[in-house]
Amino acid sequence: MRRLPYLFIVVYLLASGMLAAYAPDRLSLVVVGCMCVIAAASSVYCVAPVIAFTNGLRNGQDNIKRAMNAEGGTAWMVALQMDRFFEQKTLDGLFQEYREKVRQQRENGLIISDIDDSLNEDVLGLYSWQSVAAQIPGTMTGLGILGTFLGLLMGLRGINFMTVEAALASVETILAGINTAFYTSIAGLILSVFFNVSNNILRNIMSREMGLFLEEFHRVIIPTTEEQNRYSVRRENRQIVELLERLPKKGAMQAMGSPAAPGNEQILMPQILDGLKKNEFVFFLQPRYELNTRKVIGAEALVRWNHPTLGVISPAVFIPVLEGNGYITKLDQYIWEKVCQLIRQWVDQGIRPVPISVNVTKTDVLAMDVADFFLEMLKKYRIPPKHLEIDITENAYLEAYGVLKDVVTRLQQAGFRVILDGFNGDYIKLSSAGEIGVDQLKLNLRSENLDGKLEILPAVFDQARTLRLNLLAEGIESMEQLTMLRKCGCTEGQGYFFSRPLSVAEFEKNLKVGQNG
Repeated sequence: MRRLPYLFIVVYLLASGMLAAYAPDRLSLVVVGCMCVIAAASSVYCVAPVIAFTNGLRNGQDNIKRAMNAEGGTAWMVALQMDRFFEQKTLDGLFQEYREKVRQQRENGLIISDIDDSLNEDVLGLYSWQSVAAQIPGTMTGLGILGTFLGLLMGLRGINFMTVEAALASVETILAGINTAFYTSIAGLILSVFFNVSNNILRNIMSREMGLFLEEFHRVIIPTTEEQNRYSVRRENRQIVELLERLPKKGAMQAMGSPAAPGNEQILMPQILDGLKKNEFVFFLQPRYELNTRKVIGAEALVRWNHPTLGVISPAVFIPVLEGNGYITKLDQYIWEKVCQLIRQWVDQGIRPVPISVNVTKTDVLAMDVADFFLEMLKKYRIPPKHLEIDITENAYLEAYGVLKDVVTRLQQAGFRVILDGFNGDYIKLSSAGEIGVDQLKLNLRSENLDGKLEILPAVFDQARTLRLNLLAEGIESMEQLTMLRKCGCTEGQGYFFSRPLSVAEFEKNLKVGQNG
């Protein structure tokens, strides 16, 4: 069945050969012969690769099914270990390049690229001379027209009506020229139409198989962004723990490490406590932008561990440990106060502050009086509440609503803007906890509900308007996302598309430039 498309090439070449064989004269043979050469070349370099790619993509789909049903590993790992995934030289070469790219990205802890960055219709079009193939029908027709003009020219060149014999000979010459003109034009038309129809059919079949392959690859093989993030976090945790374990241990810290401590906590916790004492924990600022003007209108404070030996360590390494033993509240209070100190510093230096949001977790809400703490910070550092925003995580809202409701009310009465962080677009789940009394919802575009699903954003924003809720977006990483958010009426957002989290010094520099510009 997969050999059947090659019948197009056989019929095409036989047709061109027969047209050359039945050429009525030498001129027609020369013109049609040129068409035969073009037909053979286009079959080898344009049509045959398309058929080979189509069969290769079908082999790829079969191997995806084999990888899915294989034992002893994930479909992703099984697929990457197959040497001849497509059983077609060009496709296997492209897949090998993709595997090498993925290997380097995994080693560097990056999110892996999608396969359609390396394997797509445009790439296959280059390898199958698509732009040249598009010119073949016109070339065949053009040769037919050229033969027509040459035939008529040859027929009209010898016209002589001086005698009857000359007139008869002229008529024969004219008829021979017309015959040549007619034959070459018909031959060019036949080969042009046949190639155009065959090429379009075969390329459409290849496009269909490409679409089916990519759909299956995305569904079965490639890890989701969430899975890749988990892999990256686990890898980073493992590397950090290994490095920390190699560092010299001080007596006091070594004594704190109990053999009974589970997992990585035995290694991490003494280092974390020592880091807290030495003020190694700092915060970076993730700028928040007005989406239409791209002006910085705020920031989110994100904690980092500035280790003296290992450099800046991601919160994914130490936050789970601190949450597990309750120390997260002490770290949060430390960062909140540092943010208040920064705002006071900006005011004293004549820098017009933008609102900075700080994160409040469920543990914070249950372990302390959050509202009292922030009210005390306002008095201590003499800062207006408009410069400090409170980001409360969604799980705190869902799991501790009874306690949180009073906290939110007191914070809003004091003048703070309260934001619900990590919202995934599920209004029903959120409403089930109670009345949504926060000032704004931070829509997480990286959540499982929304990741890669731009088409559902209009419905999310329509429902927000119906419920009179204000949304801002986080996790903006592409122009496509930004364009869709603007169409939905979203005016605020943050993400790596605009800026990575910046150190306070970097953020201040950008802030001063914006205010002086």
